[in-house]
Formats: sequence, C-alpha cells, structure tokens
Amino acid sequence: MKKSIYDTPIFFERYLKLRENPISLNEIVEKPTMFSLLPDLKGKKVLDLGCGAGGHLFHYLSLGASEVVGLDLSQSMIEQAKSDFAKFFPNQTGCNFYCLPMEQISEIKESEFDVITSSFAFHYIEDFPDLLRKISAKLAPNGILIFSQEHPITTCHKIGERWEKDQNKQQVAYRLNHYREEGLRERNWFQQSFKTYHRTTATIINDLIQAGFQIEKVEEPMLAEQPEWHNEFKDLLHRPPLLFIKSVKK
Repeated sequence: MKKSIYDTPIFFERYLKLRENPISLNEIVEKPTMFSLLPDLKGKKVLDLGCGAGGHLFHYLSLGASEVVGLDLSQSMIEQAKSDFAKFFPNQTGCNFYCLPMEQISEIKESEFDVITSSFAFHYIEDFPDLLRKISAKLAPNGILIFSQEHPITTCHKIGERWEKDQNKQQVAYRLNHYREEGLRERNWFQQSFKTYHRTTATIINDLIQAGFQIEKVEEPMLAEQPEWHNEFKDLLHRPPLLFIKSVKK
C-alpha cells in the first residue's frame, strides 16, 4: 500500500514549520503564481489533489467556490485539514476530504468538478498519463486543470552535486547532465528518503495534449519583476524551481 513521507512525525512537524514561514518558496512563488491562474470560482466545484493541510481550499472558498474537496495520501495532512476547517469554518458546508493517493481519484463520490488543482505534487506520480485520464474523467466539459510541480530542471538531478560553485562556494551553474534520463529519482529531505519521478517538459506537455487537454498558459516564475527577493532566493538567478500549467479539457 502506498504511504506518504509526510506521515513520518518528524517530517510532518518540520514541514508544517516550513509552511508557517512567510518568506518561503511556497508563499513568495508557488501560491501567488497558482492563484493568478485561477478562473472565476464563484459557484464552482473545486478539487485539490495533494491538498496537504487544506490551505489552498481555504482560498478557494474565499473566492466563492460552492464546493471544495481535498485529496491527500497523508493521513496527518488530512487530519490537520479537517481540524483547521472545523476551527475556521465551523458552519461551512460543501467541504469534503479523502485520504487517498491521487491515482485513486476515481474512488471519490463526487462525480464532476469545474476546476481541479494540484500544487507541488505531480512529481510524485509514476504514471502521469494514467493520472491525467482519471482527472479528465472527473472534470466537466471545458473543465480546468491547473497544477504546479517541481520543474523538470529540478527533478532531473540524479547523482553528484546539484550545483557547480566557484572558489567562494557561490552557485554559478545548475547541472542538467541527467535531464534526458526520465524515471525514478531517489531523494532525501530531513534525513528521510522518498521517491519522485522525472519527466522532461516536452513529455509533460505532450501527455496533457494526448489526454485531451488544451494548454492555456505555462509559467516558470523566477521573480524577474520582484528584485527585492533576489538575495533571499538566489537559486532563481539560475533556473525556475517550479513549472505551472493551466489547461482545459476539450
């Protein structure tokens, strides 16, 4: 049975602390970019895949969504989301949560959504074309899929040092020597091992097209218009850490 790294207590605890940081990749880059891609959500049904503790769903409700559903593999994340919703939205109806892997999206009772989103999660998926087919089956005609994931420039790393550095140990170039080699990547974070999957940008886009999606917008945020963050996020001088795609089911 598939398990979530976020159900490891120390991993979950440190993750929540990171998310509380107002100056983080999630807060400065991911959320503003993701939210800028959203359509008008008034009266819409929205599903968030890999919903975590439900932060994006809070925002969708504030924008007028009539129903929000969160799905996440982590039991700890789902419990946190339910607790937060009970605390901050005690009388809110039209909210539901599922502790399931994304690959089992077909098992949720809701039959059709206007919008499906996913933040920072699709790089955990081994069979991306199969997931896209299941997402399409849950989307209404002309329904919208918006997602972010680790950029293929990031997921391609396999072995050795990620960065080439100068004599002062300053980053000067990001290594891409394994970019063409798609597939499994063994990773480590907070001294915990986990798996992600690398696909090239072309593969991701072609998989979407073959699943019947029309690409509407692609974003690779590097804060070009926000120089005040350049010292804080020096990585962005060299490469985009995230890939965002907005597409429509046709």
